[in-house]
Amino acid sequence: MTDDTVRDYTPFYAVKRLMGYVRPYMKYAVAAFVLSLLSSALLVIRPYLMKVVIDDYIGSGDLTGLNSLMILFIVMYFLRFLVGSLMQLLTGYLGQYIMHDLRMDIFSHILSMEMTFFDKNKVGRLMTRTTDDVNALNELYTSGAIRILHNTSIVFGIVIMMFLINYQLALATLVIIPFIYLLASTFANRIRTIYRNIRKGTARLNAFLQESIQGIRIIQTMRRSSWSYNKFSTYSSDLMDTKIKNVYYYGWFFPLMELIGTFGLVVILSTSGFKIRAGVLEIGTMIAFIRLVDMFFWPVRELAENFNVMLSALAASERIFTLLDTEVKIKDPENPLKLSKDAEICFENVWFAYDEEDWVLKDVSFTVSPGEKIAFVGPSGAGKTSITSLLLRYYDIQRGRILVNGIDIKDLSLEDHRRLFSYVGQEAFLFNRSIMDNISLGDPAVNSERVEHVLERISTDNPFNDLEDGLDTGVRERGARLSQGQRQLVSFARALAADRSILVLDEATSSVDTFTESILQEAVPVLMEGRTSIVIAHRLSTVRTVDRIYVLAAGRIVETGAHRDLMDQNGLYAKLSRMHME
Repeated sequence: MTDDTVRDYTPFYAVKRLMGYVRPYMKYAVAAFVLSLLSSALLVIRPYLMKVVIDDYIGSGDLTGLNSLMILFIVMYFLRFLVGSLMQLLTGYLGQYIMHDLRMDIFSHILSMEMTFFDKNKVGRLMTRTTDDVNALNELYTSGAIRILHNTSIVFGIVIMMFLINYQLALATLVIIPFIYLLASTFANRIRTIYRNIRKGTARLNAFLQESIQGIRIIQTMRRSSWSYNKFSTYSSDLMDTKIKNVYYYGWFFPLMELIGTFGLVVILSTSGFKIRAGVLEIGTMIAFIRLVDMFFWPVRELAENFNVMLSALAASERIFTLLDTEVKIKDPENPLKLSKDAEICFENVWFAYDEEDWVLKDVSFTVSPGEKIAFVGPSGAGKTSITSLLLRYYDIQRGRILVNGIDIKDLSLEDHRRLFSYVGQEAFLFNRSIMDNISLGDPAVNSERVEHVLERISTDNPFNDLEDGLDTGVRERGARLSQGQRQLVSFARALAADRSILVLDEATSSVDTFTESILQEAVPVLMEGRTSIVIAHRLSTVRTVDRIYVLAAGRIVETGAHRDLMDQNGLYAKLSRMHME
């Protein structure tokens, strides 16, 4: 799935799929439906009682019967108030439970996706599907669906009541039904496409907004504010034009519905007028029919509004189900094998490409024994970081095998496999929480005493002691409150506190200044102590003490050996080393 991919699900399939989320809360849905039918019956019976009042009691002067019916009217109004309130409460509860389940399904699915998925899908679009699209479904579940059933039952109740009161007038009135059907079906076909485009435009706008806010420093520094403004204006204008089309169709739909309603009223008045004059129809019956016709178009108009909600929800559901139906390509095997903590790593003739056969790694083979410390060096684009990404199984290889203790990593559960690794990258990502939370990442075993001990081991001068709240200091979004060196120190502490058997350092000190690098370099041996270590580095001073160095060029291993051996070979490594010293 890519950003713009949306599968064209049929409305029937979408409704059937959405009903799956109702099933665990069916008792609430059934109760709300029963209350909806009761509310509709209490509403539809009013015109009939009005006919009885006029024809049977007012005409005959029967005040006793009239008073009894007035009391019945009051009771019915009060009962309908109670039924309607309870129905709203039930649908509200139903909607919130369902939205919670749906949000959790979406988030769980996103968490399970491989890196290729995130390479192709912008964060803003995924956020739109988890928030805006789910909110559109919230309206359907909390009001739309039950209101559609409620208004539909009112329409059928009105038609039944018309035939019970006078079938001839009922047949005359229903002549307008074909016109209503034609108008509604034409409207539905046009508006469904519009709602799909609205959801797509909203997602694109949110994605650009999220990206622009994250990159605000670059935009302002490079003086690209006008470009960003114009781009956002284009996306916003496209969305506005689509919504104006929506307004246009609704602007015609409701007046035309009113016109058809007026035509139906004219039919009732003319037909009943002749019948009253001929003495075959009572005035109360005519008034009841006028009221029923007026009531008939009120739920029909509301159905159009409900239809608006439903179409928006169906458009949102297409995007949500497209996301949920995106196949997870990297997942646990059916019968995962168990793995020991101390693991040997082996790459056997590994070929890998991010895009088809544009190979990033070509026939790469190496072995790392438990406790061994190795490094990968080479020019940019040589494939160094790709090796760690494959080792952590962010991506799957196209050819060859990656083995841990002789077991193909595809035969291991992702949780067991990744539990072997601690990772420190070039950019330390920090969550908008406290320093303590960013080091522990919610692991109950990583308490404050352990974190204090870890920080003492990797830094003789703990920079967080000077902060007012110490480890409880909030780092703000993406760690904005901390310096680059402090952020990287948090990343080092996170890796050491996790206490995993394999350590991956991917350019872990290259993004900081020379002074901070010297401090972090002192922490590197502490992190490596007693662990299998894999180091990716541009600054070759980081890798001189490792057991073995692999030199990569154009996706292949071209040199292997310890620092001194590689310098004696006077090959690519020696050249890179001399460039670094210069």
